[in-house]
Amino acid sequence: MKAVYINPFLNAAYNVIKDVAGLEARKGELRLESSPIKGNEVNVVIGVTGDLTGQIIFCLTEETALVLASKMLFALATDTFDELAKSAIGELGNMIIGNAVTELAGKGYICDLTPPALFIGRNVTVSTAAAQFLVIPFEMDIGKLDINVALQESAPEDREEF
Repeated sequence: MKAVYINPFLNAAYNVIKDVAGLEARKGELRLESSPIKGNEVNVVIGVTGDLTGQIIFCLTEETALVLASKMLFALATDTFDELAKSAIGELGNMIIGNAVTELAGKGYICDLTPPALFIGRNVTVSTAAAQFLVIPFEMDIGKLDINVALQESAPEDREEF
């Protein structure tokens, strides 16, 4: 996977986490993992279509997700991972990917996103058509967020013309 695809996700995650949650994120060691991805307790899956195709999967613990949601909602969230908190975490994924896709557009890659799908529970695995994911781990004072990225360039004949 090309660095030109990954760097926008690094930049977007740092900026969104800082701006929306007021937290500093530190990137851990990148690694490759094969599908299916072993998720965490809260997983957000967003598809990418257009010049690049694939999936982005955000994985975090429920505790980390709840703290992030509370910070995003200015402490309006409850002590449980309710519908409002789920919506906030889905929107966090949208914001990170939206910012990354905007940066990719500046590099000439026009992409669309699918709505976020949340998978919640213990021992969740997410199987996709992508064979390998690049895992970008982020450490925050409140916990960890793994961003699993599987993107490839679409064949020219598969790209939509507008």
